[in-house]
Amino acid sequence: MENQFAVSSRISVYASDTNNVLSRILQVFGKSRFEVTYMQVFNTQDADLKLIIVEASFPKEMMALILERIEKIIEVHRAFAHQDEAENPLVVRNR
Repeated sequence: MENQFAVSSRISVYASDTNNVLSRILQVFGKSRFEVTYMQVFNTQDADLKLIIVEASFPKEMMALILERIEKIIEVHRAFAHQDEAENPLVVRNR
């Protein structure tokens, strides 16, 4: 599948802090040849739980499937898409 209609999207993932969780998340995108452009890992209040932010280019129609595949990873507790500010102009950002 070509990425001709791919758009950049962000996904947040809460996962257990294990050695292979990052590679398993990246495999979800790699199998479909979607380009991951950004990934960052944050600590949470729970020492065994990490917040992983992933930005990748893929068609919007694939979002539900990608989230489903990520949540099938045993170490993942929850994955969700960031709401696109361009699609929802009512979002007010506090600075």
